[in-house]
Amino acid sequence: MSGFDIEAHHPLYDAFLPAWTLLRDSFDGEDDIKAKGVTYLPMKPGTAAIDDPAVKARAYDFYKEYAEFPDLVALTTRGAVGTILDKSANIELPKDLEPLRERATRDGLTLEALHRRIATELMLTGRYGILPGIAQDGSPYLAGYIAESIINWDETDQVADYVVLDESGQVRNRETGAWDEVKQYRECFVGDGRYAARVWSDTGTGLQPEDPVEARDRKQKPLDFLPFVFVNTSDLTPSPDDVPLFGLAKISLRIYRMDANYQSGLYMTSEPTPWVSGHFDEQDATRQPPSTIGAARLWVLPDGAQAGMLEFTGAGLSAQQKAIEDAKADAVMFGAQILTNRSNAAESGEAKRVRLDSQHSTLKGIAMTSAAGLERALKNAAIWIGANPDKVKVAPNLDFFENELSAQDVTALVAAWQSAAFSKRTLHWNLQRGGVVQEGKPFEQEQEEIAEDEPGLPVVTE
Repeated sequence: MSGFDIEAHHPLYDAFLPAWTLLRDSFDGEDDIKAKGVTYLPMKPGTAAIDDPAVKARAYDFYKEYAEFPDLVALTTRGAVGTILDKSANIELPKDLEPLRERATRDGLTLEALHRRIATELMLTGRYGILPGIAQDGSPYLAGYIAESIINWDETDQVADYVVLDESGQVRNRETGAWDEVKQYRECFVGDGRYAARVWSDTGTGLQPEDPVEARDRKQKPLDFLPFVFVNTSDLTPSPDDVPLFGLAKISLRIYRMDANYQSGLYMTSEPTPWVSGHFDEQDATRQPPSTIGAARLWVLPDGAQAGMLEFTGAGLSAQQKAIEDAKADAVMFGAQILTNRSNAAESGEAKRVRLDSQHSTLKGIAMTSAAGLERALKNAAIWIGANPDKVKVAPNLDFFENELSAQDVTALVAAWQSAAFSKRTLHWNLQRGGVVQEGKPFEQEQEEIAEDEPGLPVVTE
């Protein structure tokens, strides 16, 4: 393998990595953003001009310390995922895959928790990967990979047949108890109609590959496809997709930088500073400038001397504060528009439908692709262990918000039914969907309960 570079990146990986990194740091919060220093908060020209490195570092740390990074990306991500998975997806599995429902991953995630992780990563970076595997005891599992771990990939005739996964991380040394950084990569590929994988690890003389291991099902038939599943915001193709909250992260970064300037200016100008001018004589004790200030300190100034207070009177800080508030309003609108179904203005049914469809497009896309990606990974696992992949179904919930009916809506529906515009079953369905009738209650049960409440009232079955 002389000359082969397992750490090589796909060009699209390098193109998307800065955006993924910004979103990851923004999600992790202020401490991670500040730890990156000038990457996210450039040094002011006056600070950069300081010659003494120690003084320069102290001035920059002071400037950075008082700045606040808004926690908008994390709040929006969690809110969006909570909305998408408020009602769990309906997952059907063949008998041999049922154990995955309670333990889908090797670190103990349930299938529902794995689905939540997928949705979170799609909301955050727009990308996730799932690789089915078979444990030593023959039981299947699913391994998840974040966007930053999927470093290289390739296709043949638009079918993915190659992927490199970065599995580097900290591993505890069992002899010393210390945690060491270990470099490891997993190379998965299809060659001559056979799927195989090999692990590359650092042996002290550079990264070296282990022997490839072919995947075979329970009948010892080789897998003839790459089981790895690429999951993006809107599809399951190998190429990365849009980063949904990239705009929100950039607004948050803008707020952080403006707040640094505002807080620095506020600190420098918030307290009035005394000043004195005139002729002072160091040799004459009666002609010394004052050195302290306070109610118990009497100032005796020589003839012709003046004193006053320096106070900030300009509008610069107000303008900065207004700019910060405007940016925060933009950020709130950016995030909130996909998390609410309310409008302050009256609107027609069609106008409301168009508005909600626009707001829900990102959430629906992620709900659908996260479910589709999980379903495909489970189907691949089923094929691997010889189960029926057609018995795998992952149906996501796409009704994200309460569709509560107003009194006027109920009246209109009943009037339409009375005029024979639709059947009573359709009326029941609409009332149930609108939160008027108990969720999950069958039509026949509702009719029986109505008859019990009103003796003599006939039960309507049609």
